[in-house]
Amino acid sequence: MNRCYQWIFGCMMLVCVAASPVSAQSDSESGEMTGQPGGGQSPYLSFCQERFYDEDDGIIYCNWSVNFHYACLAPYPSRIPRQAGSLISKPEVVGECDNGEPIIKILHY
Repeated sequence: MNRCYQWIFGCMMLVCVAASPVSAQSDSESGEMTGQPGGGQSPYLSFCQERFYDEDDGIIYCNWSVNFHYACLAPYPSRIPRQAGSLISKPEVVGECDNGEPIIKILHY
């Protein structure tokens, strides 16, 4: 009976591997492996109070939050680092908290 389960498991693994998408594509002209289109890490959206924003030697520090609301609740700068090279969009003011503090957002990897 145990051998039967091993055989079924082996067949299931073979089907899974055969059905999985190919992770690299070959460029038709050069034959070079170019990777799957659109593959890679997904970008993140982060929010921060403008007064806590600081750039130093290619590193951006701020009290980065996952949404606008949490960015308004940060009472002090936590100086969470982000690499400036990972930015997709430049920091832009997207609104103000109830106390008038401007909130900026960035899109980054």
